[in-house]
Amino acid sequence: MHQSDRRNFIKNAAGLLVSGVMSKPLLENLTYNQTGHYKKDDLIIRKLGRTGIQLPIVSMGVMNANNPNLIRAAINAGIRHFDTAWVYQGGNNEKMIGNVLKEMAINRGEVVLATKVLLDRNSQQAGDGNIKKKNFMDRFAESLQRLQTDYVDILYYHDVWNVDQVMDPYIKEAFQQLKDEGKIKAAGFSSHVYWPEIVRKAADDGFYDVLLLSFNYAMSNDNNTVDALKYAAAKGIGIIAMKTQCQQAWYKQNVPAEAQAFYEGKIMHGALLKWVLTHDFITTAVPGFNTYEQLNEDVMVAYDLRYSPDEIKFLEDHHIKVAMNAVCRFCGECSGTCPYGVEISKLMRVHMYAASYGNYYMARITASEIEKNKGLQQCHECPVCMATCRNSVNIANRLEELKMIMG
Repeated sequence: MHQSDRRNFIKNAAGLLVSGVMSKPLLENLTYNQTGHYKKDDLIIRKLGRTGIQLPIVSMGVMNANNPNLIRAAINAGIRHFDTAWVYQGGNNEKMIGNVLKEMAINRGEVVLATKVLLDRNSQQAGDGNIKKKNFMDRFAESLQRLQTDYVDILYYHDVWNVDQVMDPYIKEAFQQLKDEGKIKAAGFSSHVYWPEIVRKAADDGFYDVLLLSFNYAMSNDNNTVDALKYAAAKGIGIIAMKTQCQQAWYKQNVPAEAQAFYEGKIMHGALLKWVLTHDFITTAVPGFNTYEQLNEDVMVAYDLRYSPDEIKFLEDHHIKVAMNAVCRFCGECSGTCPYGVEISKLMRVHMYAASYGNYYMARITASEIEKNKGLQQCHECPVCMATCRNSVNIANRLEELKMIMG
């Protein structure tokens, strides 16, 4: 299909969806014909580890989306994997997906649904592991109800930060019970910390089927992350990438003003997404687009991973490489540099949700999980920030921005 045809289709589809006159095609009917649909055979497809699930290399992270018409457009564009979570938008994110699939009369087997269970700090620290397991099971039951389905294809234990959580026998029992009951097909976990050790331990353990992890161009010189992913993939674990386009306020702070216009929009996002997906151990990525234009830019990548000349120029630009050092990788080392023990790394994640995503709900949820006296309030009482980043994240500036945003 010619590239301009694909672009026109997305634009036309978006308009029809908004007006409410779009038909409800099943995924199996996706062909490029006079109706202007994509031919699904053109999509690059990869297998998700030992699960046997096959997916286009671009999927949809739904966290920041609140427009059901965007999900409809994504389905009509050939996207079939949708990633959500129990905690997103207070449960409304899952409800939106469930409603769209029902209204479009999509056969359940034609989409791959993933959701995540987040356990709060009290659940994590519960002395009785059975309480933890019950909370996990209860929250997942709520997810099934919201999604209006009997099962999900992938269930993640969300936001783990150490090996003990991944190996928790009560969490494993919950996963196994749900598998035995046919309520999930694959068990996995997601993480927002520096995860190579966790990934290697999980790969050796052999219990988890799928991992959802941050992977982006900022890690291009980090052989440890690449080697850990290769190791897990070789063990049959399916790898799904998130945070692929470094959606943090990084490049405008480090790229000269005269060059910023060139590095906006499709060039930047296409280049960064392609870089991730040229690693064939990544099955698919879940970029969090929330506009039709972003959907269009991301879907194009699923048809062709070859870089354009402008994308090559972008990735090889000295300013971009320098700017990448300002992308927080949530390694946690900064927290050790704060004399008051503030969890700086988690606050950087709060900043990402609030300042880059505009997702204040997730910002508040993440902030609420920080221990008392280790959060932003402590920073209000500190006249000079002493925390430092081993790369180039301007921690003090981001904390000042966070104070203004969060109060």
